[in-house]
Amino acid sequence: MSKVLAKVIKDAVSSNKCNIGHKEVLHSAKSSKLIVYSSSLPEDTKKKIEEAARSARVPVYNFNDTSVQLGKFCNKPFRISVISVNAVSGSDLSALLEEINKEERSSI
Repeated sequence: MSKVLAKVIKDAVSSNKCNIGHKEVLHSAKSSKLIVYSSSLPEDTKKKIEEAARSARVPVYNFNDTSVQLGKFCNKPFRISVISVNAVSGSDLSALLEEINKEERSSI
């Protein structure tokens, strides 16, 4: 987990500029800047979210931990399988995209 991602998610949650849950994220994909999902998201839902993100040209980040951990990370007392961030600064987004690209290259 990167510090940049932590900052982006915590800022979005505290300012209420995020959507939580797969239905909310699917409906708001076009207005999102970033989508983060946990490893416990069902495969069929993951495919739907990735397709919506691809068509809206929104980057997707695999959290690589459970929905319980993502919920704790967001300071919520419940599980969060997926979250979309609607507002993020340009510098934070570019740093996060660089990190996502590095992870994708290393996994190949």
